[in-house]
Amino acid sequence: MTVSEALEQLPFSSNFSDNDRVDAIRHSRVKTLGAGEWIFHEGDTCSFSAFVLSGSIRVYKQSETGREITLYYVEKGESCILTSSCILSSRTYPAEAVVESPTTSLLVPSMVFRYWMKAYDEVRTYIFDLLTSRFAEMTSLVEEVAFGRMDQRIARLLIEKSRETSPAIHATHESLAADLGTAREVVSRILKDFEHEGLLRLSRGTVTVLDRTMLNKRAKPTIEHSW
Repeated sequence: MTVSEALEQLPFSSNFSDNDRVDAIRHSRVKTLGAGEWIFHEGDTCSFSAFVLSGSIRVYKQSETGREITLYYVEKGESCILTSSCILSSRTYPAEAVVESPTTSLLVPSMVFRYWMKAYDEVRTYIFDLLTSRFAEMTSLVEEVAFGRMDQRIARLLIEKSRETSPAIHATHESLAADLGTAREVVSRILKDFEHEGLLRLSRGTVTVLDRTMLNKRAKPTIEHSW
């Protein structure tokens, strides 16, 4: 894919002037990365903004003990708001960003991105819409981490990752733990409990949902009475 073709996939590019389009094509580039390759490490300088054309990127935080929690995924048609924030504020990247599934992105230099933000309302609207969406996700994540029971959170995650027509979830206990910001041992214990109850079947690298109805019930908070 050429830079010109990639630029056409951005929802706001139709508003660019001819000169700005030529400048973007001259300075930007298309890059394809495989699963597991790094986009940014915490503390990196953000020299470019990546607009995802296909695949997905996982953005997460890691503690000193090695525990991880997924903040969000950047997928087709999206850009990373942390990268945008870093470029606009001249700060370093505050998390880790790694390719989740083979990804093709348009890499736009920070200088060009800053100009877009200054010159085009459509670019600002695109970024602010992403920011609003991510803020809602992060608020939900904080609520779950602070107040949610882990068995309910795991049940909800499995429901989200599975579909009735495709109940098999290809994920390790470690990756599920990273999504939830907890220890692998905690996830393994609860998954074993679910398996014992007949809700799912565990095999290497795969969790197969057997009873979606009961798993849905486990995902719902229990009403506690004060009397």
